[in-house]
Amino acid sequence: MAKANSANTSDSEEKIWQQIREKTDNIQYGTVTITVHDGRITQVEASTKLRFDR
Repeated sequence: MAKANSANTSDSEEKIWQQIREKTDNIQYGTVTITVHDGRITQVEASTKLRFDR
């Protein structure tokens, strides 16, 4: 898969990378998991954790 800033990145690939950027920009604590099958991103999951100061 080409990088998001490559000239030959398709619109659908750019949408995938935009979703990944949104997930990472909007999470303070947690994980973002990217699932790849046959060299293509097939799934993006985000898990958020809440942290409390004591």
